[in-house]
Amino acid sequence: MALGFFSVVAVLTTLLLIAGGIALLPALLVIGAIVLAFTLVAGVLGFVFRLVGGLLLIVLAVPLMLAGFAFALAVGVAILHAALPLLLVIGIVWLIAHHNRGAATPTTSS
Repeated sequence: MALGFFSVVAVLTTLLLIAGGIALLPALLVIGAIVLAFTLVAGVLGFVFRLVGGLLLIVLAVPLMLAGFAFALAVGVAILHAALPLLLVIGIVWLIAHHNRGAATPTTSS
């Protein structure tokens, strides 16, 4: 029952698709413009946030990191200087104890 190369249903569907597409074109253009506007706003906001984050990193994070490193180094040096006399006394006592232990052992002479 084909009426030539195209069937009636195919021709009507094609015409309906073309007519519907033409009728929906202004709405699709408006939707596309809204999506484009939101995309541009999101891109600009993302760029601004990245710029502010980079500036915060350079202005705040790096100096705070260096200050923390300097503080930790100062505390470590202070603890080392406080513990050094104690370590020296412990080392001398250990050395005397081991030196006397070696001299206390009797030696046999032949």
